[in-house]
Amino acid sequence: MHTLSAALLIDLAAVTTFAVMRLSHFPSVCSFLLILLCLLTQPVQAQGLAGAKNLDRGLLTHFGYGPFSSAGDLADRFGNGWSLDGGATWLPANSNLEFGFRVQYGFGTQVKEDVLAQLRTQEGFIIGNQREPADIQLRQRQLFIGPSLGYTFRIGNNQRAGFHLKTSAGYFFHRIRFQKDPVQNVPQLAPELAVGYDRLTGGFALHQFVGFQQLALDRRLNFYLGGELMAGFTKALRNFDYVTGAPPVADGRMDLILGLKAGLIIPFYFGEGREIYYK
Repeated sequence: MHTLSAALLIDLAAVTTFAVMRLSHFPSVCSFLLILLCLLTQPVQAQGLAGAKNLDRGLLTHFGYGPFSSAGDLADRFGNGWSLDGGATWLPANSNLEFGFRVQYGFGTQVKEDVLAQLRTQEGFIIGNQREPADIQLRQRQLFIGPSLGYTFRIGNNQRAGFHLKTSAGYFFHRIRFQKDPVQNVPQLAPELAVGYDRLTGGFALHQFVGFQQLALDRRLNFYLGGELMAGFTKALRNFDYVTGAPPVADGRMDLILGLKAGLIIPFYFGEGREIYYK
Protein backbone atom coordinates (compact mmCIF):
# COMPACT_ATOMS: atom_id res chain seq x y z
CA MET A 1 0.00 0.00 0.00
CA HIS A 2 2.84 2.39 0.81
CA THR A 3 4.46 1.59 -2.55
CA LEU A 4 1.20 2.35 -4.39
CA SER A 5 0.75 5.63 -2.51
CA ALA A 6 4.29 6.72 -3.32
CA ALA A 7 3.80 5.91 -7.01
CA LEU A 8 0.54 7.85 -7.15
CA LEU A 9 2.12 10.87 -5.49
CA ILE A 10 4.95 10.81 -8.04
CA ASP A 11 2.41 10.70 -10.89
CA LEU A 12 0.44 13.56 -9.34
CA ALA A 13 3.58 15.70 -8.98
CA ALA A 14 4.58 14.99 -12.59
CA VAL A 15 1.18 15.95 -14.03
CA THR A 16 0.93 19.10 -11.94
CA THR A 17 4.47 20.19 -12.82
CA PHE A 18 3.69 19.81 -16.53
CA ALA A 19 0.53 21.91 -16.16
CA VAL A 20 2.49 24.58 -14.27
CA MET A 21 5.05 24.75 -17.07
CA ARG A 22 2.24 25.42 -19.54
CA LEU A 23 0.79 28.09 -17.22
CA SER A 24 3.96 30.07 -16.59
CA HIS A 25 2.05 33.33 -17.20
CA PHE A 26 0.27 32.81 -13.85
CA PRO A 27 3.30 32.70 -11.46
CA SER A 28 1.48 33.68 -8.27
CA VAL A 29 -1.33 31.17 -8.79
CA CYS A 30 1.05 28.37 -9.73
CA SER A 31 3.28 28.99 -6.70
CA PHE A 32 0.31 28.92 -4.35
CA LEU A 33 -1.10 25.71 -5.84
CA LEU A 34 2.25 23.91 -5.76
CA ILE A 35 2.89 24.82 -2.12
CA LEU A 36 -0.62 23.76 -1.13
CA LEU A 37 -0.28 20.51 -3.08
CA CYS A 38 2.98 19.61 -1.30
CA LEU A 39 1.42 20.27 2.09
CA LEU A 40 -1.73 18.29 1.40
CA THR A 41 -0.02 15.22 -0.04
CA GLN A 42 2.40 14.64 2.82
CA PRO A 43 2.00 11.15 4.30
CA VAL A 44 -0.84 11.13 6.82
CA GLN A 45 0.25 10.01 10.25
CA ALA A 46 -1.78 7.60 12.39
CA GLN A 47 -4.61 9.47 14.05
CA GLY A 48 -5.43 6.99 16.82
CA LEU A 49 -9.09 7.13 17.75
CA ALA A 50 -10.12 9.53 14.97
CA GLY A 51 -13.86 9.49 14.35
CA ALA A 52 -14.76 8.96 10.68
CA LYS A 53 -18.19 10.22 9.64
CA ASN A 54 -17.58 10.39 5.91
CA LEU A 55 -18.28 6.81 4.74
CA ASP A 56 -22.04 7.06 4.18
CA ARG A 57 -23.47 7.33 0.69
CA GLY A 58 -23.60 10.92 -0.40
CA LEU A 59 -24.29 13.53 -3.02
CA LEU A 60 -21.22 15.71 -3.64
CA THR A 61 -21.53 19.16 -5.18
CA HIS A 62 -18.33 20.92 -6.17
CA PHE A 63 -17.19 24.33 -7.39
CA GLY A 64 -13.67 25.09 -8.66
CA TYR A 65 -11.57 27.80 -10.26
CA GLY A 66 -8.19 27.97 -11.97
CA PRO A 67 -6.07 29.09 -14.94
CA PHE A 68 -5.72 27.28 -18.25
CA SER A 69 -3.54 27.36 -21.35
CA SER A 70 -4.74 26.68 -24.91
CA ALA A 71 -2.96 24.10 -27.06
CA GLY A 72 -3.46 22.27 -30.35
CA ASP A 73 -5.68 24.05 -32.87
CA LEU A 74 -7.22 26.11 -30.08
CA ALA A 75 -3.88 27.89 -29.52
CA ASP A 76 -4.16 29.44 -33.00
CA ARG A 77 -7.33 31.22 -31.92
CA PHE A 78 -7.03 31.82 -28.16
CA GLY A 79 -4.37 32.27 -25.50
CA ASN A 80 -4.51 31.69 -21.75
CA GLY A 81 -7.59 32.19 -19.62
CA TRP A 82 -9.50 31.16 -16.51
CA SER A 83 -12.22 28.60 -15.92
CA LEU A 84 -14.96 27.87 -13.44
CA ASP A 85 -16.24 24.35 -12.94
CA GLY A 86 -19.08 22.78 -11.04
CA GLY A 87 -21.16 19.66 -10.87
CA ALA A 88 -22.58 16.90 -8.73
CA THR A 89 -21.56 13.28 -8.15
CA TRP A 90 -23.06 10.31 -6.33
CA LEU A 91 -20.85 8.38 -3.91
CA PRO A 92 -22.09 4.94 -2.71
CA ALA A 93 -21.57 3.92 0.93
CA ASN A 94 -18.05 2.72 1.83
CA SER A 95 -16.92 3.30 -1.76
CA ASN A 96 -14.42 5.60 -3.42
CA LEU A 97 -16.05 5.32 -6.85
CA GLU A 98 -18.19 8.31 -7.81
CA PHE A 99 -20.27 9.15 -10.88
CA GLY A 100 -22.17 12.25 -11.90
CA PHE A 101 -21.77 15.22 -14.25
CA ARG A 102 -19.58 18.31 -14.56
CA VAL A 103 -19.80 21.70 -16.25
CA GLN A 104 -16.83 23.93 -17.05
CA TYR A 105 -17.02 27.52 -18.25
CA GLY A 106 -13.88 29.16 -19.64
CA PHE A 107 -13.22 32.79 -20.41
CA GLY A 108 -10.32 35.09 -21.25
CA THR A 109 -9.16 38.22 -23.03
CA GLN A 110 -6.51 36.73 -25.34
CA VAL A 111 -7.97 36.38 -28.86
CA LYS A 112 -5.41 35.90 -31.66
CA GLU A 113 -7.74 36.02 -34.67
CA ASP A 114 -8.97 39.53 -35.45
CA VAL A 115 -12.23 38.60 -37.14
CA LEU A 116 -13.26 42.28 -37.27
CA ALA A 117 -10.23 43.45 -39.27
CA GLN A 118 -12.32 44.22 -42.36
CA LEU A 119 -14.55 46.53 -40.30
CA ARG A 120 -11.64 48.64 -39.06
CA THR A 121 -10.37 51.91 -40.52
CA GLN A 122 -6.74 52.34 -41.51
CA GLU A 123 -6.13 53.59 -37.98
CA GLY A 124 -7.61 50.40 -36.52
CA PHE A 125 -10.93 51.82 -35.31
CA ILE A 126 -14.45 50.45 -35.74
CA ILE A 127 -16.94 53.26 -36.33
CA GLY A 128 -20.27 53.14 -34.50
CA ASN A 129 -23.68 54.60 -35.31
CA GLN A 130 -22.65 57.93 -33.76
CA ARG A 131 -19.81 58.16 -36.28
CA GLU A 132 -17.26 57.87 -33.50
CA PRO A 133 -14.75 55.07 -32.79
CA ALA A 134 -16.56 52.30 -30.89
CA ASP A 135 -14.92 50.37 -28.08
CA ILE A 136 -15.30 46.75 -29.22
CA GLN A 137 -13.29 44.10 -27.38
CA LEU A 138 -12.80 40.48 -28.42
CA ARG A 139 -13.15 37.82 -25.72
CA GLN A 140 -12.99 34.03 -25.63
CA ARG A 141 -15.79 31.88 -24.25
CA GLN A 142 -15.87 28.11 -23.73
CA LEU A 143 -18.30 25.58 -22.30
CA PHE A 144 -18.00 21.87 -21.52
CA ILE A 145 -20.75 19.66 -20.10
CA GLY A 146 -20.95 15.91 -19.70
CA PRO A 147 -21.14 12.88 -17.38
CA SER A 148 -18.15 11.97 -15.21
CA LEU A 149 -16.66 8.95 -13.47
CA GLY A 150 -14.04 9.27 -10.73
CA TYR A 151 -12.11 7.26 -8.17
CA THR A 152 -9.98 8.18 -5.15
CA PHE A 153 -6.94 6.06 -4.32
CA ARG A 154 -6.63 6.19 -0.57
CA ILE A 155 -3.54 7.75 1.02
CA GLY A 156 -3.30 7.46 4.81
CA ASN A 157 -6.02 6.64 7.35
CA ASN A 158 -8.81 8.57 5.67
CA GLN A 159 -10.41 6.20 3.15
CA ARG A 160 -11.80 9.11 1.15
CA ALA A 161 -8.68 11.23 0.86
CA GLY A 162 -5.95 10.67 -1.68
CA PHE A 163 -4.94 10.58 -5.31
CA HIS A 164 -8.04 11.33 -7.41
CA LEU A 165 -8.74 10.52 -11.05
CA LYS A 166 -11.87 11.74 -12.82
CA THR A 167 -12.79 11.31 -16.48
CA SER A 168 -15.63 13.14 -18.21
CA ALA A 169 -16.99 12.72 -21.72
CA GLY A 170 -19.30 15.30 -23.20
CA TYR A 171 -19.76 18.27 -25.49
CA PHE A 172 -17.37 21.22 -25.78
CA PHE A 173 -17.82 24.43 -27.69
CA HIS A 174 -16.05 27.77 -27.94
CA ARG A 175 -16.62 31.06 -29.70
CA ILE A 176 -15.39 34.65 -29.95
CA ARG A 177 -17.53 37.02 -27.92
CA PHE A 178 -17.84 40.71 -28.80
CA GLN A 179 -17.87 43.02 -25.80
CA LYS A 180 -19.72 45.97 -27.22
CA ASP A 181 -19.46 49.70 -26.65
CA PRO A 182 -21.91 50.71 -23.87
CA VAL A 183 -22.62 54.09 -25.52
CA GLN A 184 -23.09 53.38 -29.21
CA ASN A 185 -23.96 50.48 -31.48
CA VAL A 186 -22.11 48.98 -34.42
CA PRO A 187 -24.74 47.92 -37.00
CA GLN A 188 -22.43 45.26 -38.48
CA LEU A 189 -22.42 43.49 -35.08
CA ALA A 190 -26.17 43.27 -34.60
CA PRO A 191 -27.15 39.85 -33.16
CA GLU A 192 -28.30 38.48 -36.51
CA LEU A 193 -24.99 39.48 -38.12
CA ALA A 194 -22.53 38.77 -35.30
CA VAL A 195 -22.96 35.01 -35.80
CA GLY A 196 -21.03 35.40 -39.05
CA TYR A 197 -17.98 36.57 -37.12
CA ASP A 198 -17.96 34.58 -33.85
CA ARG A 199 -16.57 31.32 -35.31
CA LEU A 200 -18.66 29.08 -33.09
CA THR A 201 -16.98 25.67 -32.90
CA GLY A 202 -18.00 22.52 -31.06
CA GLY A 203 -17.89 18.76 -30.79
CA PHE A 204 -17.26 15.70 -28.62
CA ALA A 205 -14.62 16.13 -25.91
CA LEU A 206 -12.84 14.18 -23.17
CA HIS A 207 -11.81 15.80 -19.88
CA GLN A 208 -9.31 14.28 -17.45
CA PHE A 209 -8.59 15.52 -13.92
CA VAL A 210 -5.60 14.23 -11.95
CA GLY A 211 -5.05 15.50 -8.43
CA PHE A 212 -5.71 15.23 -4.72
CA GLN A 213 -9.18 15.08 -3.19
CA GLN A 214 -10.24 14.99 0.43
CA LEU A 215 -13.56 14.28 2.08
CA ALA A 216 -12.75 15.08 5.71
CA LEU A 217 -13.30 12.56 8.49
CA ASP A 218 -15.40 15.14 10.33
CA ARG A 219 -17.10 16.31 7.07
CA ARG A 220 -15.78 19.86 7.42
CA LEU A 221 -12.85 20.48 5.04
CA ASN A 222 -13.63 18.95 1.65
CA PHE A 223 -11.69 20.01 -1.44
CA TYR A 224 -9.82 18.98 -4.60
CA LEU A 225 -6.63 20.28 -6.21
CA GLY A 226 -4.74 19.21 -9.32
CA GLY A 227 -4.21 19.41 -13.06
CA GLU A 228 -6.61 18.90 -15.94
CA LEU A 229 -6.47 18.13 -19.64
CA MET A 230 -9.32 18.45 -22.11
CA ALA A 231 -9.26 17.29 -25.74
CA GLY A 232 -12.03 18.46 -28.04
CA PHE A 233 -12.72 16.82 -31.40
CA THR A 234 -14.51 19.80 -32.88
CA LYS A 235 -15.56 21.46 -36.12
CA ALA A 236 -17.03 24.80 -37.22
CA LEU A 237 -20.76 25.08 -36.50
CA ARG A 238 -21.65 28.17 -38.55
CA ASN A 239 -22.81 27.91 -42.16
CA PHE A 240 -21.00 31.03 -43.34
CA ASP A 241 -17.95 33.06 -42.32
CA TYR A 242 -18.11 36.78 -43.14
CA VAL A 243 -14.33 37.15 -42.80
CA THR A 244 -13.55 34.73 -45.63
CA GLY A 245 -16.77 35.29 -47.53
CA ALA A 246 -17.34 31.56 -47.73
CA PRO A 247 -18.50 28.60 -45.62
CA PRO A 248 -15.97 27.69 -42.90
CA VAL A 249 -13.48 24.91 -43.48
CA ALA A 250 -15.14 21.57 -42.80
CA ASP A 251 -11.98 19.86 -41.53
CA GLY A 252 -11.99 18.54 -37.98
CA ARG A 253 -10.01 20.22 -35.23
CA MET A 254 -8.10 19.06 -32.18
CA ASP A 255 -8.65 21.67 -29.45
CA LEU A 256 -6.63 21.12 -26.26
CA ILE A 257 -6.78 22.78 -22.85
CA LEU A 258 -4.24 22.32 -20.04
CA GLY A 259 -5.05 23.78 -16.65
CA LEU A 260 -4.84 23.80 -12.89
CA LYS A 261 -7.92 23.62 -10.72
CA ALA A 262 -8.69 24.02 -7.02
CA GLY A 263 -12.17 23.74 -5.59
CA LEU A 264 -14.43 23.10 -2.65
CA ILE A 265 -16.79 20.15 -2.20
CA ILE A 266 -20.09 20.41 -0.36
CA PRO A 267 -21.22 16.88 0.60
CA PHE A 268 -24.74 15.81 1.52
CA TYR A 269 -24.54 12.44 3.28
CA PHE A 270 -27.42 10.00 3.63
CA GLY A 271 -27.13 7.52 6.47
CA GLU A 272 -26.78 7.16 10.20
CA GLY A 273 -23.63 9.25 10.40
CA ARG A 274 -22.02 6.84 12.87
CA GLU A 275 -18.44 7.39 13.97
CA ILE A 276 -16.11 4.64 12.81
CA TYR A 277 -12.86 4.39 14.78
CA TYR A 278 -9.52 3.28 13.41
CA LYS A 279 -7.16 1.29 15.62
